[in-house]
Amino acid sequence: MNLWLFILIGFILAAQAVWIFLDARKRGESYWLWGFFGLLNFPSSLIIYLLVTRTKKITCPDCGRKFSKNNNCCPHCGGATLTCPGCHEQIQISWVYCPYCSCKLKEGDD
Repeated sequence: MNLWLFILIGFILAAQAVWIFLDARKRGESYWLWGFFGLLNFPSSLIIYLLVTRTKKITCPDCGRKFSKNNNCCPHCGGATLTCPGCHEQIQISWVYCPYCSCKLKEGDD
């Protein structure tokens, strides 16, 4: 009976690690690291992976690296980001309207 339990636990951990590995690779994350992390335990590795990777990230307009949407500036280069006052999505300085919520960003040629 104990052998079957170990086989079942091994199968669950392997399946979790493979799913995390493939999902992390698809999302551009460090997939080898996440895949190894998925082998450690179940289900906390899966929960931590989902919480960490599902946070919205934005791209820095200065250096092009991704970081958390909650930051006011890029932690890599210190570049400031512009966000819509209505929906808080990343916007470009040349936009008159936010494409996400239609909020008017500045006076433009109407």
